[in-house]
Amino acid sequence: MMVAGLPLRCCRMTRLAPLVLLCAVLGCSRSPQREVRLAVPRDAITFLPVHLAGKLGYYEQSGLHVALSEVGGLAKGMEALLGGSVDVSAGSAEQVIQIAAEGRRVQSFLVIYQNTSRVLIVSPAAAKKIRQITDLKGARVGISSPGSPTHLFLNYVLVAQGLAASDVSAISIGTGLSSVEAIERGQVDAAVLVGSSLPLLARRHPNLAILADSRGTEGAQHVFGVASYPGAVLLSQEKWLQGNPDLARRLVRAVKQAMRWMREHPAEEIRAAMDPSQRTADVEADLQAIRDYGPTVSSEGMMPADAPAAMRKVLAISLERVRAADIDLAQTYTNQFAAEK
Repeated sequence: MMVAGLPLRCCRMTRLAPLVLLCAVLGCSRSPQREVRLAVPRDAITFLPVHLAGKLGYYEQSGLHVALSEVGGLAKGMEALLGGSVDVSAGSAEQVIQIAAEGRRVQSFLVIYQNTSRVLIVSPAAAKKIRQITDLKGARVGISSPGSPTHLFLNYVLVAQGLAASDVSAISIGTGLSSVEAIERGQVDAAVLVGSSLPLLARRHPNLAILADSRGTEGAQHVFGVASYPGAVLLSQEKWLQGNPDLARRLVRAVKQAMRWMREHPAEEIRAAMDPSQRTADVEADLQAIRDYGPTVSSEGMMPADAPAAMRKVLAISLERVRAADIDLAQTYTNQFAAEK
């Protein structure tokens, strides 16, 4: 068949040529990557799977470009999330309950660690005078920062042993190496440590005394009364999750792959996969921190039904707003994305 003197097939190809050229220029042959802006506190071990998902290529495999923004703590991450400068923040599930008490809708949507790593230790210099929690009355106790999870943990442990939060002086010592140095310089008599701080201090002081240990199932049961008290989570505003379910699904898939990889590989390989800037000079302390966290990496990434109530109980010790608020705890998390295979 002829059209204006040309074969029909030739005519069709002539009309398609500009479209083919446009696709070549715009890269139509490849699926475009979708961007997620993610805030992550400067604590590599605590949020290791978030970093590993990038180093191991899982974000790219899921069709995502994840723009990581390092922030100076959990509070800064929440500020960035609520301010709209990021879509997702790596943080703690307790933060979500605090925000819910203010009437704002934020949800955790992936549990990274099924238990926290908070440990209340005694400074080596004060070990002779502090042997139990009740001995802390009048003591200086280190926390990462005022109102932080370490501060809330301290208050909860004190009240559980019949003391008041005001019975001690809570002093900010940061996390990581700065907290270890503050303890060794005698700035505090005791401290709540997280992440790599504990193994780093324990290597320097093998007889380190521990007053309260929330690590693992046994620790969580003893301190909080539940088998699982989730630590690190991914969280976002509810409206973003509802408006971007595909992005949330892809992000969860990538981080869960990194969590699975972390469970299946030895500490030496995990440390080798970390960015050099995230490692400390003490190789063995890094390895021990990774080993400590390994067993707590969540296998499914889902929030246990009884965990939010335990968190609210801890928060209510310190926060009047949480005590007074009518919070629907079922709305503080969603297992929708973590449950998908």
